[in-house]
Amino acid sequence: MSFAASADPTRPARAVATAAQQQEASSIQLHLIRWQGADSLAMIDGSLLKAGDTIHGYVLESIQPDHVVLARAGEQLQLFLFQKMTHNDE
Repeated sequence: MSFAASADPTRPARAVATAAQQQEASSIQLHLIRWQGADSLAMIDGSLLKAGDTIHGYVLESIQPDHVVLARAGEQLQLFLFQKMTHNDE
């Protein structure tokens, strides 16, 4: 996954992840998102976290219904609860 700047000149540039960062990011797993009133929690690699907490050097920026956003040094990482799947019937 590369975080190169998009063609939109008004969009802020993002850092390009190194191969080591990409490998580390692919090993981080989102297990659960829990909503309790206005508060939300996410279980990432067995740790229960809230927005603002850190894990593996990333800050948990936000928790959404189906994914979380982690940030570190200008790099953003989205972890989804479910993989998107497609099925082609022949």
